[in-house]
Amino acid sequence: MANYENEMREVADWLKHPNELGKAPFKMEFVKEFTDEEGCHCLIFKFKKGLFSPWLMAIHSDSGIFSEQERYDENNDIEQATQMLTYLKQYWKSIALNEEEQKEREKKAPAFHAFILKAKPVFEPDLFLDMFEKDWGEKIKSDDDTQPENGGATEGVDARLYCTDTGLHLTFGYMDFAIPDDEAVECAKYNYMWPDGASVAATHTAHEIVVVTGGNSIRDRAMFYSKVVSTLSKMENNIGIYANGIVYEPEKVVKMCEIVKEDELPLPVLVWSGIGKEEEGISGWTDGMKQFGFDEMEVLNFKQEPSQLQGFMILIIDYCINNNIGFHDGEIVGLAAGLQLKVEKSKGCNVDEDGETLKLSFL
Repeated sequence: MANYENEMREVADWLKHPNELGKAPFKMEFVKEFTDEEGCHCLIFKFKKGLFSPWLMAIHSDSGIFSEQERYDENNDIEQATQMLTYLKQYWKSIALNEEEQKEREKKAPAFHAFILKAKPVFEPDLFLDMFEKDWGEKIKSDDDTQPENGGATEGVDARLYCTDTGLHLTFGYMDFAIPDDEAVECAKYNYMWPDGASVAATHTAHEIVVVTGGNSIRDRAMFYSKVVSTLSKMENNIGIYANGIVYEPEKVVKMCEIVKEDELPLPVLVWSGIGKEEEGISGWTDGMKQFGFDEMEVLNFKQEPSQLQGFMILIIDYCINNNIGFHDGEIVGLAAGLQLKVEKSKGCNVDEDGETLKLSFL
């Protein structure tokens, strides 16, 4: 029987990566090989982290090298390896498919926008510009080519248009009245992270809409938008950020946007993960994926704890946005070995009720 020493060294090198084991395994052995139904050849290896560690499993296949560092089970090793292989195949198929889809997402993604709830009917664009420069060390300049006459001011209404050197555009539209029909108040009730949100939203007397467009990519817009709403959240007169179907607490927005300084997207500010009760469990949904060019996603009739569903929703938001990978109707998605999802596209239930969302269910 072949011992596959070269392949074993390649697996060991893969495990040394900081995102994996981070070091060479203490011991490694070749176990067996098999070919799956699609003709993909796979080698199974077992390895130990240390002298007294249990045997863990890794594979070397036509689709690549992979390990979840799960315990090796000699009675089910081919089943374990097949799950890993399925995950790898799905990953590479998604990468290939998404190269074209990424271009389409860039084209169809709408602007990032939010409504800023104001305690007093005061428009303060100059204060914002000063604070933004202090916060981020960046200047925003007036977009003279598209600036409305007289600054866009009429009685009770005002507007400002700005741009950056990188082609990003920022629009402020101010209105000296509250958002009609208690819309913001009702949506504030859906923010389970801010119990007082509805009562605070009820006190706003004016609002402004903030819109971010342009730039070289969706990520550029998302980063700039995050900086903008973070600075707006620090302004004393701004008492709520209405976006993604809920009203965010300004203090939390500022904290969540700190990660922008590390060149990371503050995903909870950009995409809301909602949770609601159903007759047969709970449901979860995203609101904000469309700004990245993706379909919104839902999980219905989830039977476990809300915290588990919330963690799962955050996981799939991160997976799609940071990998720039979308899900598709009818496919089986492997997020990790042993974690597979069935995807179905249908009429929205908790979000995009006039359109369609992707329903995710566990297999």
